Amino acid sequence: MENEYFVREFDIDVLNTSLKLYQKVEGDVGCVVWDASIVLAKYLEELYKKNCQKFKNLNVIELGSGVGCVGLTIACLGSNSLLTDLEEVLPLLKRNIEANRDKIRLNNGSATAVCLNWGETTFQGAPPDLILMADCVYYKESIDKLVDTLKNLSGSNTKVLMSHEIRESQQQQDYWNYFYGLITKHFQAHFVPLEDQNEIFRCSDILVIELTPL
Repeated sequence: MENEYFVREFDIDVLNTSLKLYQKVEGDVGCVVWDASIVLAKYLEELYKKNCQKFKNLNVIELGSGVGCVGLTIACLGSNSLLTDLEEVLPLLKRNIEANRDKIRLNNGSATAVCLNWGETTFQGAPPDLILMADCVYYKESIDKLVDTLKNLSGSNTKVLMSHEIRESQQQQDYWNYFYGLITKHFQAHFVPLEDQNEIFRCSDILVIELTPL
């Protein structure tokens, strides 16, 4: 029902426009816009400011898209974005794609949503130019599957751009340390300095990391 949702406006300042994002009033982790998603989306804007052709026709896959803030932002900046999540998240994700279709087309971008279960190798297609993920390291049981998915999707020229919020919980910090130890066996990590991020939407507790295959 319609009252299960509320709409959040997310400004893409470099394009002088806003995304219209439907969110669920109640739900699990894929139903709202998290702070790490905002930080990553705003960092994409910073990269666009330096080179407005950077994302033009770039083939992008986002993992754990949720409501689609990051994937829709880069689509509006000109990329061909494939937004992925679990089957139960897709209706909301597809709704947000349709709600912003005209804004995506203005810069000749595209956005599509498909189901992708981490750890499965059934995904077909050429390796993307860029993989995005925001705050995906949350459940211990999904970490190995997430790393396997990143390995399976990545080609030699694929870059991964991710954000992650360091939480106070020791358990969550242990999960992050486990992920980082695992991912750096296969990817080289570069931490994006705060001064290179958006001057307003940045935080010392939210990491932005570029990963390249070893």
